[in-house]
Amino acid sequence: MKTAHELISIAHEYEAALIAFLQDLVRIRSVNGQEGEKAVAERIAGEAQRLELPAQLIAADPDRPNVLVSWGRGEAGFALIGHMDTVAEGDPAHWTHPPFGAEIYEGRLYGRGAADNKAGIACGLYTIAVLRDQGLLDPERARILLAAVVDEESGASSTLGVRTLLDRGLLAAQGAIYTYTSDIVCVGHRGLLRLVLEARGQAIHTGSAEWSRGQGGVNAVTGLASILVNLEKLRLSAPSHPAFEGLGCTLTPGTLFRGGEFESMVPASASATVDVRLMPGQPADEVIAAIQQVIDSEIAQRPGLSVTMTIKNNVPGAAIPPDHRLVRIASRHAEAVSGHRWPVAGAGPTNEGYMLIEAGIPTLCGFGPTGGNAHAPDEWVEIASLPRTVAMYAGIIHDYLTQTREG
Repeated sequence: MKTAHELISIAHEYEAALIAFLQDLVRIRSVNGQEGEKAVAERIAGEAQRLELPAQLIAADPDRPNVLVSWGRGEAGFALIGHMDTVAEGDPAHWTHPPFGAEIYEGRLYGRGAADNKAGIACGLYTIAVLRDQGLLDPERARILLAAVVDEESGASSTLGVRTLLDRGLLAAQGAIYTYTSDIVCVGHRGLLRLVLEARGQAIHTGSAEWSRGQGGVNAVTGLASILVNLEKLRLSAPSHPAFEGLGCTLTPGTLFRGGEFESMVPASASATVDVRLMPGQPADEVIAAIQQVIDSEIAQRPGLSVTMTIKNNVPGAAIPPDHRLVRIASRHAEAVSGHRWPVAGAGPTNEGYMLIEAGIPTLCGFGPTGGNAHAPDEWVEIASLPRTVAMYAGIIHDYLTQTREG
């Protein structure tokens, strides 16, 4: 096996092509809910073809195909996974570099999706090229996959991306890395429970005698607002986890709020979104029941008010053991390549790693290049971290698939 220094040197040989490829990916808009990912998928498949790596488009929705790049025919499989869709750029005036310009400035490549998650996809593709070109794995014994998937940004519960590939048996692997930018060896993520509360009251003229006397009208806005204030006070018990230090169950009421019909009407309708971040092992049903108790208490105090609760997202928290063999190997290569030890920790935001872990695939739920400002203006990825990431991925995959299982 090559040393970390040798792997970095090899990866630098691919750096110019990798950067140009990443710039192309960032310049292709793929904002979730606005554009499909098809153009990005076709660009990835085209780059794979240029590198003489087999690629196929696999779609549950023809306008939103996933890309699966593979090399090798062996029993031992490893998957690198990244999503092609992005969040919206917001107001371009808040950016100092064009949101889809992929400009490079002072060692950083800027653009929406650069860090989340297109740099990881680019690194993953070139990792497969390095493993093949350098003869680091026997293709008769090993099989490496890059899955560039769709629709992650809709809430990490889409049936169009990772779920489609798993259900079709196309992600069979003994280990995986979700290729987010990171500075940790990410063993898992918190879950996401997102609820929509819809309140119904009774409309009446705000200047009417009935409203003045308290004989008619039910204010859905203040009723729902009171529920949200009480939810903010709610304390939920959640299991602790050694890799999630400083993170717990977080309930954020009213991340979205809408209400009322006209300025002179007692509002008869209001809706709000409640965002809950679940710890691994925390049952969503218990949280839903606690929230329902708050709703019921408020309804009892406001005759005529009704509130329905709809589950929009219900993604469990998930994690692999902090001492898992994949974690130990990744930690060793991260330190060898970067020169410092990376913390072993869980991620606060949710991602699709839980699907892979539930399918029995040990997964690092975020491990990749250095970057920042995901979901914010001036999203960036560090250019120098790209070849380092390829070197880390190549070393991890080699060791994970070839070394005798430890412990």
